[in-house]
Amino acid sequence: MKKIVSLFCVIALLLCTLVCPCSAVKSYDEWASTWEDVKASDGYITLTPGSDSSRMNFSWQSPFKSEKGAINISANSDMSNSVSLKVKRNLCVFGFEWTNEATAENLKADTTYYYQYTSNGVKSDVYSFTTGSSDETNFAFITDSQIGRSYLETDEITYSHDTFGWNKTIETIVENNDVDFLLSAGDQVNKPANEDEYTYFESPNYLRSLPVVAAIGNHEFYTTNYLHHYNNPNRDTLNARWPAGNGYYFCYNDILFVVLDSNNILPSAQYRIMSNAVKAYPDAKWRVVMMHHSPYDANAEGDVFNKMARTTIATLVDKYDFDLVLGGHDHYFSRSFMIKDNKVTSDVATDNVYTNPQGTLYITGNTGSGCNFSGIDENEINEYTDVCFQNRIPCYTMINVSGEKMSITTYETDNNSVVDTVSIVK
Repeated sequence: MKKIVSLFCVIALLLCTLVCPCSAVKSYDEWASTWEDVKASDGYITLTPGSDSSRMNFSWQSPFKSEKGAINISANSDMSNSVSLKVKRNLCVFGFEWTNEATAENLKADTTYYYQYTSNGVKSDVYSFTTGSSDETNFAFITDSQIGRSYLETDEITYSHDTFGWNKTIETIVENNDVDFLLSAGDQVNKPANEDEYTYFESPNYLRSLPVVAAIGNHEFYTTNYLHHYNNPNRDTLNARWPAGNGYYFCYNDILFVVLDSNNILPSAQYRIMSNAVKAYPDAKWRVVMMHHSPYDANAEGDVFNKMARTTIATLVDKYDFDLVLGGHDHYFSRSFMIKDNKVTSDVATDNVYTNPQGTLYITGNTGSGCNFSGIDENEINEYTDVCFQNRIPCYTMINVSGEKMSITTYETDNNSVVDTVSIVK
């Protein structure tokens, strides 16, 4: 009888997990109990992918009068046999603080590593991250968390609202998916010189283990703060650029990722980054571009930077045969048909699957925090658009790449419901 009761209990727990996949996501009241600690923080360490899947980059801030930071990494949770990583630091003028950067190398696939860092002479807790499988890659895509954008009654209410929405999205992603890293297509914050907003963006606990691939948004390009919060691989430092920096690229398993600053209107700068990326990783099976502005979203004609990205960056996307372009800026969801040479191709999706398409798929994400929802002008939806909607619920997109197939599924965070799905096979 005890065995039977135990079996029913196990089944009940499993059913509960299936029915309530978001049960571990904090309610506002649960999250609010941590808000004072978040506000009191001097900032959090940020992980970013290295130039390939065997590397991990780290970045964290320290007060101006502090010593250079330190960081150790180990394969053991007690930090035994740890290795000290080389740390370099740069002065962040706007924050009047030091940025510490380090890189871990020779990491093995599907392995958990532990790390501990020092800031202002104080050791952190021990954190961990797990490297992805070499057989498949899972990454999440969000955009426009834009902490501080909701403009509610007071700054306090605004920041707590946006930070909670952002935290809920991160928890929903991690609790319901295997995810190797997170792509964020810009406007992580609303005011780029405000270090508190970067602290709030970095505050979700899961981000101590989840690397962030961030693009420069139109709310970030005009100060150096973005540059000091993300230790991006293969940074372009030769082209003319805004204070926030420029684009970069990396290869993860069999996927080449190119991240561009679409605020930079110089075609030569974008050409250099994309051509260098393709030359560095010519055999990557899949190619993905991420930038803030969306060349082919539903109402792209209404935004001058979206249109400029179409005439400059989209032509390079065609030239180098990229499979997928991810963007944001418009705070609604939009997915294109397959596009090449500024035209919809003859590619047809069968059961939401494109097979050996001629063109490129463009996806624009809705806000990842719920900071602001923009409407769609139904009378101005262009001929490039297959799907678009605004349900006033934050969204995220999970992308799985395994062998010959890239599967792209978009969810809303209220109950983790699927709102769009499409795949590419080649």
